[in-house]
Amino acid sequence: MTSEIENLLKERRFGVISRMLYEDPELVNELMGFLDTTDSETQVGILSVLGRHGFDHPEQVYPHVEAIMQILDKNSALKSDVACALGNLVFNSENKSSEVMPMLKKLFHDEDSFLRQDAAAAIGNIGFNFPELVQDEIEGLKAMLDSNDEDERETGAQALGKIGINSPEVVKDSFPKLVKVLEHAKEASCGGIISAFGALGYHYPEMVREQIPRLVGYLHSSNPVAVKNAVMALGIIGMTQPDLIEPAIPELSKLAKDPDREIRLNAMVAISKNVPGE
Repeated sequence: MTSEIENLLKERRFGVISRMLYEDPELVNELMGFLDTTDSETQVGILSVLGRHGFDHPEQVYPHVEAIMQILDKNSALKSDVACALGNLVFNSENKSSEVMPMLKKLFHDEDSFLRQDAAAAIGNIGFNFPELVQDEIEGLKAMLDSNDEDERETGAQALGKIGINSPEVVKDSFPKLVKVLEHAKEASCGGIISAFGALGYHYPEMVREQIPRLVGYLHSSNPVAVKNAVMALGIIGMTQPDLIEPAIPELSKLAKDPDREIRLNAMVAISKNVPGE
């Protein structure tokens, strides 16, 4: 089977390899064997595969976290790719997140803007579950909101948004700036910010009152991720303040019949608080 993996790597058929890992997790070990012996382009592909697989099955990739970090000692050009992979696969483990945070902190303060953004995204992922591990980088993420670079602003807002989902008090004072970034953010990259609006609205409903029409607008988005996050955010806000989301009820009622199961269920939960007698 190793020879098959090797041939697929030569052909750059990373999607096929990714599917194979889901069918046979033992192939993760074999794939790791090529990470240290192949060219940079193939290493990037392997790291991407490991990041995606680790997001769904982190326990299968955890044993290789140290080896993935050591790749940087031999090929510093892979800093961004390593940061992305680690951010995807360690965020459910406090121990593994603790292991990689020193490296991510260093990358977050690099002079390269793209590298800082990749490190910030990984820090946001970790901060979602373990805000205490990223506490020292919160001010740096907030500083990104004032960047002259649009991508940096979006990345900082997205990372803070993810952290704010479970720790809204951390981003409460940055809410005005998050609103400003969201006004110009690409729909494909605003999910974390929208979700944070839901968390903030649950704890501080008056803070988000004026943003309800914006969230309702995302219900009409052509981007399914934006729709899902808007439905969830409105549902969370409606748990404590059902009156706030009344303008969204007509559209949420339609989405309660959506073919997408996640959208449908979240919409049903959101409108349940506005049903008489519920």
